[in-house]
Amino acid sequence: MARFPESNISVQTKRYASDIKSLAEEFTRRFRDFAAIEKDIALFSSPFSVDTDNVPAHLQLELIELQCDAESRSRHQQLSLANFYRQLDKGRFREIREFAKKMLSLFGSTYLCEKTFSVMNLNKSRVRTRLTDSHLRDILRINTSAFEPDLAFVLQSRSQYHPSH
Repeated sequence: MARFPESNISVQTKRYASDIKSLAEEFTRRFRDFAAIEKDIALFSSPFSVDTDNVPAHLQLELIELQCDAESRSRHQQLSLANFYRQLDKGRFREIREFAKKMLSLFGSTYLCEKTFSVMNLNKSRVRTRLTDSHLRDILRINTSAFEPDLAFVLQSRSQYHPSH
């Protein structure tokens, strides 16, 4: 019966420990920026549960007004964050809307990158190896675009309009 090579364990352990330490340092470095804006993220994600004393002075009055508005609280629960901030009254919540725009700009491109990568992975699989770069580009454009085509208009503008049977 062969023995497990004990001398190799310490070498592997040291290598793994070094790799884990390097990863921990990288996480600390990358997330240091998030620690600096942690209060802003909390305000953005849950404006109804944030203490108004802990927000910047230029947002306090609007935040108090927002927290007292039952209709806004209901909309916050029903809508996505982007849509919630988009529907806020421009006159009453000008500062909060500006704050939300800044916060959304931090994460918008990250979301789009992740969405594009996911779509690409789903479509560029071993099963679908015949996709050309042109086809993949078209698929990515369709899947990551916010454009909603007017299908009824497109179909009616064609000479042979046949709705599905």
